Amino acid sequence: MDSLDFDDWDIDVGRGRAQHSCGFRLEVEGDVRNPTGVSPANYPPGMSFAEQARLLRSGMTALASAAGRGRVTSVRPTVNRRAKQAEERARLFAEQRKDRPARAKLSLKKPTSG
Repeated sequence: MDSLDFDDWDIDVGRGRAQHSCGFRLEVEGDVRNPTGVSPANYPPGMSFAEQARLLRSGMTALASAAGRGRVTSVRPTVNRRAKQAEERARLFAEQRKDRPARAKLSLKKPTSG
């Protein structure tokens, strides 16, 4: 494989995306400087694992430095809509409202006779 220029990136900080000239791209979830998830795609065929790691690392560095230069004022966090809805439903069930009747509690302890 020919030598790659690991600094040749097309960056979109607002979407958390970076595309390398070889076709490799990555997308991050959350803050580009401290992402909650990273999705790499389209590594060039025949690239060694070490070069893949170097390409991924250089892409993450390029994204973080572009965000640090202030190209975009805010980064849109990527949140799964289903996960957000499930969290809202769980919060409704977890609330202890005063108008709710008290529920019987189940105990697995053996009753003590005495």
